[in-house]
Order: sequence, then C-alpha cells, then structure tokens
Amino acid sequence: MHKEVEPAIHYWGTPVILISTLNQDGTVNLAPMSSAWWLGWSCMLGLDASSKTTENLKRTGECVLNLASVDNVGAVDRLAMSTGSLSVPLHKKLLGYRYVADKFALAGLTPQPSTKVVPPRVNECLVQLEAVVEQLIPFAINDPRMAIPSYAIEVRII
Repeated sequence: MHKEVEPAIHYWGTPVILISTLNQDGTVNLAPMSSAWWLGWSCMLGLDASSKTTENLKRTGECVLNLASVDNVGAVDRLAMSTGSLSVPLHKKLLGYRYVADKFALAGLTPQPSTKVVPPRVNECLVQLEAVVEQLIPFAINDPRMAIPSYAIEVRII
C-alpha cells in the first residue's frame, strides 16, 4: 500500500563526517555532520550558515573530512551538542548546545598533522580527506519551510 507523507523535514542522513577546520585564533574546530555526498574528487556539504565550521570554511577555504566509523560512535556523541562558537546561536542554544573550546579533548580524539592543509586530521578515523573549498552556495533560500539559513559547500579533495 502506497502512502504519501509530508514529514516536517526531509533529511535522510548519510555517514557521519567529522570536519576539522581552523579557528581564527589558530585553534581547531571539530564538528560532526551527515549531510554530504561525493562525485569524483568533489564533495557537497550541507551546513548551517551560522556554524563555526561554515565561518571557518569561508575564511580559510580548508578542511579535513574525517569519516567516522562505528568505532567512533562515542566520540561523535560527545561532540553532537557542542559548538565552537563562543556566542552560541539562539537556535542551537534552544536545543541545548554549549560552547566547547577544545573539541578534540571533549571527544577523546587525537589530532594528526595534515600534509596539504592546515587543519589536522583525526587519527582515530581510518579515512581522512584533506580538502579545499571550491564554492559556497546559499541553500533553499526561497523555501519558507527552511527555518535556518544554510549553505551547500563544494569542497575538492586534494
């Protein structure tokens, strides 16, 4: 039997990525996300426009996409409700997010120097993809159901 539904959100998660980026003060931000897909050597990321990760990507143009596995579930859970933004955006504050300066320590993960970009890799992730930003595109700006401004960010694996 076919049944049409209209869920509050159309979000079909993909595997979790821990994105490492460089903060303005030289420290590292580490954020879990699961809105990503690949084609060739490029990856499209869907991110909240107000996130520290988006801010860092706009400023530096570099990141590492660390693909989390089942072995990293605990670390991902510890990072889930944290933000690298000292001033926590209201929508995140209402959801219970809190500011954390050292996300590697919070997650119990080990930074590993990258070879092509400044942000470090996550030693415990078996797949670590160093990348540069190709373009940032405002996402779903004409959709009134999209409550939080977002970006589609294309990165190229280098």
